[in-house]
Amino acid sequence: MKPSEQELLIGIYRDAFPAAVQLIRRMGGSAEEAKDAFHDALLIYLERNATGSLQVRTSVKAYLIGITRILWLHSRNETVTLLPEEVESFVEEEREEEEEEKRLLDYLVLAGKKCMDILKAFYYDRLTLPEIAERFGFNSIRSATVQKHKCMEKIRNEVKKRNVYEERT
Repeated sequence: MKPSEQELLIGIYRDAFPAAVQLIRRMGGSAEEAKDAFHDALLIYLERNATGSLQVRTSVKAYLIGITRILWLHSRNETVTLLPEEVESFVEEEREEEEEEKRLLDYLVLAGKKCMDILKAFYYDRLTLPEIAERFGFNSIRSATVQKHKCMEKIRNEVKKRNVYEERT
């Protein structure tokens, strides 16, 4: 697998797996059951994608979560009935989440690359403030904390500006 394909697969996994676990838990399953079903769904996706027989009409994330749900229900010998309204509702929720994520990314971009890197390290990579101070060359943990808060404040101000603008239009 090429590095870019591997990175793409890791990105898909990071994006879709937590939502799949959440769905299976809501339906009464365990994290382990969700993991098994998700891995099977990922294999189905990769096999169909490799053969060219896959036509995803929604996002890859929605496709994987849907397949995970079906596989989990089959593993419990439950019949799978997807009403058109349920499918459309699920797809609509996924679209709204994707739009929200895009808006958030826009705010992060407006805050600047350094802020985006610091916030990514803290929230996504889950680095501690001492680790962030070391990685970004801050003199102290306090400096890292202050910089993180300044970045958050930049984003809050931008959100306020945009909300005021959107309310007037």
